[in-house]
Amino acid sequence: MLLIYGECGRKAKSAARLYRERFPEGQHPTRQTILKVVKRLRETGCVTSRPRVRRPGNVGRKVQPEDLLEYALAHPQSSTKMIRKIMASQKAAFGRS
Repeated sequence: MLLIYGECGRKAKSAARLYRERFPEGQHPTRQTILKVVKRLRETGCVTSRPRVRRPGNVGRKVQPEDLLEYALAHPQSSTKMIRKIMASQKAAFGRS
């Protein structure tokens, strides 16, 4: 794609058209796609995008009172100290004022 872009005098619209002509099968990059790749190459020196690093959805989630109540009802033998210890892994502030 970048070779075709250079071949077309750095004109993304012409490069997209030429790419379509040379590779009629499959998907073709749009003018915007070509420009994004060129921009990424200039800024980072790499044409591939970085894999997105996402944190798990439940990290940093505060324990809701409903969660505590549900746990306490399901485990009536548990003390508040035990529940606090279990919920501490979820960064809860249960039982503290």
